[in-house]
Amino acid sequence: MDHETQPRFLPLGEPAAGAPRLYVFPHAGAGPTAAQPLADLLPGLNVRGVNLPGRQNRLSEPPVTALESLVPHLARELATTKDPYAVFGYCGGALLAYLVLRRVHEAGGRLPARLFVGSFAAPDIALLPRRLPTLPSGQFWQEVLDLGGVPPEVAEHTELRPVFEGALRADYQLVAGYVHEPADPLPIPITVLHGDRDTSLSRGALVGWRRQSRAPTRVRTLSASHWLVEDAAEELAGALAEELLPTPSPDMEVRNDRH
Repeated sequence: MDHETQPRFLPLGEPAAGAPRLYVFPHAGAGPTAAQPLADLLPGLNVRGVNLPGRQNRLSEPPVTALESLVPHLARELATTKDPYAVFGYCGGALLAYLVLRRVHEAGGRLPARLFVGSFAAPDIALLPRRLPTLPSGQFWQEVLDLGGVPPEVAEHTELRPVFEGALRADYQLVAGYVHEPADPLPIPITVLHGDRDTSLSRGALVGWRRQSRAPTRVRTLSASHWLVEDAAEELAGALAEELLPTPSPDMEVRNDRH
């Protein structure tokens, strides 16, 4: 099926009409519903997960492996969004989100109120997994499992891995093939989110995002490992709501009814 016929971002939930949008770019190999925990906790936001080929409802389509073909495709929707919006990129999705917004900015499109990046170093100094996408399947999965973040149903059932390997490899190839090219800093604030137990990122790697924005950049620490959504969904949702909705109305507060 032609990727142009598929929605670039999949709505998660049914927020009120005109609610601010939050576009979520999840970690490598994940589909749009990886953002469902955040959508459930933020019913007042119109949360939308990026809908890439090769996974979930687009499993039959070949995954995209080249940033130069994917970035303009996603930027077209954000550039024409009429509702107020923000963007959250998580792990490798942070790099993709940043590049998409760079393209929106270059095209003179509407920019978000804020860019959130989670668990990823500043793009000009990030250590990228250059060799990972080229490894044989057994080695590839061992390294992916060592990195963490793989759903238990995939980690524990090897027979399911071939279904997910194509999208995983493609997403790691997108990141691995990135070569940073300096560009004008974005004219929007950036919030950098990271876990206090994440030993893979230095303070310098996080504050380095300041070089990518002309507006204030804030670093926020959550009680989590590298995997923010999996470890601290409620705390993460609260941080997003605080930045986007300083004085939220009752229907836009973070839903915290899981305890």
